[in-house]
Amino acid sequence: MNVRDIKEIARKYNLGISPHRMGQCFLVDGRTLPRIAAELGAQPGELVLEIGAGLGALTYELLQSGATVYAVERDPRFLQVLTDRFRDQERLQMVRSDILKVDLGSYAMGDPHSLLIVGNIPYSLTSPILEFLLHQRQWVKRVLLTIQKEVADRIVAEPGNKTYSSISVGVQIAFKPSIAFTVHPGAFYPQPKVTSAVLRLDPLETPAVPPDQEEGILKMVRSIFTHRRKTLLNALLMGGIDLPKEDLLRRLKEARIDPNRRPETFDLKDLSRIHTAIC
Repeated sequence: MNVRDIKEIARKYNLGISPHRMGQCFLVDGRTLPRIAAELGAQPGELVLEIGAGLGALTYELLQSGATVYAVERDPRFLQVLTDRFRDQERLQMVRSDILKVDLGSYAMGDPHSLLIVGNIPYSLTSPILEFLLHQRQWVKRVLLTIQKEVADRIVAEPGNKTYSSISVGVQIAFKPSIAFTVHPGAFYPQPKVTSAVLRLDPLETPAVPPDQEEGILKMVRSIFTHRRKTLLNALLMGGIDLPKEDLLRRLKEARIDPNRRPETFDLKDLSRIHTAIC
């Protein structure tokens, strides 16, 4: 699907607005689309859920794998385009819904770690979609999301890196993230002003932290990373921890945690130890 095709579809279906005003940049590069499908690695008979199928450019590539594809799209105009374009495709099921309201378990057929998820998503929805995936990760086999490269860099960052942040921890607590490849602005219509990246998420086989600590650790991380350039001790105090400074200092030292290190230098094991010490 190229720019001419998109403009023709907009006219044919009387969409009345430009693709830019639809709040979405459409992938039009003939090399990037099959590359995303290949990286996802769907096999015949597997289950794929596409976030925001749009006009079906990636949907077409996904169907070539022989997998069953659930095309999630909340805009009824796009659903009509998809219905007309793929009316003879028995392995494609349209899902009119906001992705954040979807129960992944119902599309995984109750089979844990069986659902492949892919999408070229609006940059503004990156954080909500990542949180959504975190909470339903028991159904996920693999995820590929095309997002802003700057955000992808933060997600894969390691402790001590200047881009390591709460979103790094929030994803790495459940997934092993990696950047599959970057996508130049010219691969989209309309062209975004930034470079994109295809982010790959593979669920961890073993939890990075004790499951009963996960929510508490994430809450703590969001608090202390607001003061990432402060010492851990000061970041905890500024974050509103309900402990006297002397008591907090004692607990950290008993757990052999340096209170003068900056929050951005701690990995997940360290953060788990900090949470245990202060709770």
